Amino acid sequence: MNPHQRMMVKTTLIHIDFLTEQIENSIERLPQKVSVYQENIERLDSIPDIAARKDELIVTKIRTGVEK
Repeated sequence: MNPHQRMMVKTTLIHIDFLTEQIENSIERLPQKVSVYQENIERLDSIPDIAARKDELIVTKIRTGVEK
């Protein structure tokens, strides 16, 4: 591997680390953001095979669509 390729690999890995951190931060904040929709989340939980994370994502998508 030549020096340019090493630099590109290093840059890519740094970027992946940054994106991973951003995703983790978003996941940590998600329950706070959807807490106002807890009643809806509980209703969605009553549907078989829908996990809590899916509920949060569904509510987030609905909220995003309504705000537009």
